[in-house]
Amino acid sequence: MKAMIRSYLTAAIGIIVTASVMHAQDAHYWTLQYGPRSSLLGGAVLGSVEDISGTYYNPGALRLAADLAFAVSANVFEVSGVALEDGGGEGVNLGTSRSGLRPSLVAGVITTDLLGRDVLAYSALNRARGTQDLAGFAIASGADIPPDLEFDDLVGIVQFEGEFSDVWAGLTYARALGSHVGLGVTWYGAFRSQRRRGESVTQAIGTDGSGSASLDIRGGKYSAMRTLAKVGLFATGGPVSGGVTLTTPSLHISGSGQLGLNVAAFGPDTAALASSIQTELPAEFKSPLSIGAGVALRLGGTRLHSSAEWFDAIPPYVVIQGEEFVAQEPAEAVAVDAVQEMGEVLNWGVGIEHRFSPRVSGYVSYMADNSGLTDDVERAGLSTLPIDISTVTSGADFAVGTARFTLGFGYGWGREIDQQLTDILQQEDEDFEATFVYRSMRFISSSASRSGSAERAV
Repeated sequence: MKAMIRSYLTAAIGIIVTASVMHAQDAHYWTLQYGPRSSLLGGAVLGSVEDISGTYYNPGALRLAADLAFAVSANVFEVSGVALEDGGGEGVNLGTSRSGLRPSLVAGVITTDLLGRDVLAYSALNRARGTQDLAGFAIASGADIPPDLEFDDLVGIVQFEGEFSDVWAGLTYARALGSHVGLGVTWYGAFRSQRRRGESVTQAIGTDGSGSASLDIRGGKYSAMRTLAKVGLFATGGPVSGGVTLTTPSLHISGSGQLGLNVAAFGPDTAALASSIQTELPAEFKSPLSIGAGVALRLGGTRLHSSAEWFDAIPPYVVIQGEEFVAQEPAEAVAVDAVQEMGEVLNWGVGIEHRFSPRVSGYVSYMADNSGLTDDVERAGLSTLPIDISTVTSGADFAVGTARFTLGFGYGWGREIDQQLTDILQQEDEDFEATFVYRSMRFISSSASRSGSAERAV
């Protein structure tokens, strides 16, 4: 019981410290897919994209793409959850779940004859979006409290809430280099916003009748603008197509944020208070260099797709730069800031597309969306979960008249021991392992009308 009570309280506080963007795509770069076909193929289309979603996946494919109609990405309804196994004692998991529509892509062509033969297109997409709302509490009294704590009653409460969004909007220019090769670039302006607030409260009545309490409230928010570009080269030849992409590191334009801190502890022999609210602080957000490649092979009525993308590490940097202040009691200097850091990542995916008829195609895919947060990355104010996520998706698209419909289902899972949180918890229970578990289900649907026939060859 002693280990359970301590683990419960410590784990709840640990979640506030280390899981500040649960359900987020902060540490994952392939979580979202854009376009019906790309969603069914798990985004493994860097060497085989055929529609307007090439503005994002591979701008070089846009000049050779067969379908450049205006597009709104597929509707994807997702139910997902993250839990800390046994975080509240044996058999009691701490965590949360959420459901809702995932962000989408809006894209269209401005002209297909720029300078005689070039394509100019536009696109807007949400590269990352998430909300968090976590809470945990523990109430203990009498024999449930370890004797060495010298408490008759003990209450611990923690709560965390936050949200973030990363919107990209850009223009794509694509040119054909002959009849089988295309080169393109998409220039993006990106707007990042994020807010978070964590609170932990501990209250206790001592065996001598005295009372004590501690309060820890930390929060902040920021918005930042940056720019980046994605260059793509795409080629086709007989049954084979392929492509390579390079996304530049982002370039900071402007940003501002605010930070707040209110930490207090009071007891028979204790009085401490540190409180500060700082506004109009400089803020920035960075996205990394990435290099991707993909290839597709047609074998009769079946087409095999594969793609991989490497993302460079992001060294530690200050997202919101606060100012050091002197606490009210004791009069000591306190530093306030929010830090971000990411390790390098290699994501990959494979997919199979089979044409049952000119009007019906089936799909199945697997995608590995690995986390940029590892045990070697120090956690700080904007940390994320270190879960490598696997996703299997299957579905079909079919034509009815001049309309084409897409239906699909995806299941994602991940399980990872958080070593840094484990080290904290093992101070109270040497056998405890902080294991985070992720599960998600996705339901994919879309419909689109075409002029003429909606049939499509694989």
